[in-house]
Formats: sequence, C-alpha cells, structure tokens
Amino acid sequence: MVDNQKRQGQSSLETRRKNDPFQLAHQEGLLRTRVYQYLKHQLSVGDLEPGAGINMNELIRDLGVSRTPLREALLKLQMEGFVTILPQRGIIINRLTLKDVLEIYEILGALESRVLLSVFDDLQKDDILMMEAVNKSMTAAMHRQNYSKFFDYNNEFHETILRMSDNKNLLNYVHLLKDRLYYFPHLVYGKKWAEENVREHGDLLALIKKGQKMKAANYLRDVHWKFQYADDFLAATGEEHWP
Repeated sequence: MVDNQKRQGQSSLETRRKNDPFQLAHQEGLLRTRVYQYLKHQLSVGDLEPGAGINMNELIRDLGVSRTPLREALLKLQMEGFVTILPQRGIIINRLTLKDVLEIYEILGALESRVLLSVFDDLQKDDILMMEAVNKSMTAAMHRQNYSKFFDYNNEFHETILRMSDNKNLLNYVHLLKDRLYYFPHLVYGKKWAEENVREHGDLLALIKKGQKMKAANYLRDVHWKFQYADDFLAATGEEHWP
C-alpha cells in the first residue's frame, strides 16, 4: 500500500514537472539551442552551402524535432546574417560577398583597435610571448598548407588581446562578425594573403613592444584590418565581378 502511494506520488510529481511552463520553456530552449548548433556545424563543414535552400520538412524529419525550435533557430541565424527567410519561398543560405567582407573588415578594425587602446597598458610580457608563439604556429601551419589550423591560430592571436576587455557587448559583436567570416568553409585567398597576415602580426607586435600605443592601434585598424585581396576573393568564391 505504501509502495503504491509512493509510486502515485512520484507519478503526480513527474506529471506536474512535464506540465510546468518553466520546465517546458527550458526544454524548448535547450532544443532550440541544439538545433541552432547543429545548423551552425552544418554550415562550417559545408553540408549547407551558401546560395542553397533549406528544406524545413526534411530538417524536421532528419532531426526529429517540431517546427517551432527549428523556426526559432533559423530566425536566430537570420539575425546573425547567415540565412534569409523568404515568405512563401523558403530559406536561403546567404553568400558571403566581397562587399560583406570589406564592411566586416572595416568594422572589426575599428572595434579591435578600440579594444587594443583600452587594454594596452595591461599587456604583459607573457601576453606578447604568447602572441609571438601563436604567430610562429601560424607560419608552420601555412607551410603545411593546413589552413584550418592557420585560421585557429589567427583567431587565438587576436583573442589574446580581446579577452582582456571587459566590454562584453563589444566582444559579442566582434565574435558574431568573425563567425560570418569564418563559419563557412574557410576561404583561402592564397599564400600571399597568409604570409601578409603573419608579417602584419609581427609588425603589430613590434609596435606593442616599443610601447607605441596609438601607432599600434592605428596599424591594427588601417593596415591589418584592411582587406586588399579582392581579386583572390573573387577567384575563390566565383563571384563574377566587383563594381
């Protein structure tokens, strides 16, 4: 009798939990996050290609989810610039155009130079040594033509400075913009582009080591984050022209 009452009590508790609006919202939120992360991964490995359409019904069937978390995940991707939802026409994966790259580079240059100015006096010798080591790793990855690692090390170089900032809103925006640049399968603009990245990192570190705050920030904004590889980008993406 006691066991029956205990089981009934447990069953009643489980039922209340399942019907609890907070629990339901929490579960739906977790599901939406998983769907979002799955779609971002598919973008990064090239299974969802720029310019292609997304079939909602196929994704619902493949993922075993309802339409709601999938739609919410797609809305978030649209806010971040990865997809465009066309009423009555479906979802299109956005292409990263040369105009997008030029605009993103300009914004990142302004924001990262601002961060460098704000944290410059807090940079320690160990930070500089770390950045020098990462830059050497970039060179090694470039020589092995391992551009996936090259991009990882490039990101780590910049993160050494960025993570010193306590401006979370700025950092979130920087990371969102870098997602636009790097989440699609990495575009390789040629050996010259990779070599210039490494060289510019070295020049930036030289200015930092000399304590030249303004020159370092200006170099980061006006030189390092100035995209000068339009022809290589057009060749890599198949974009027909640049007005």
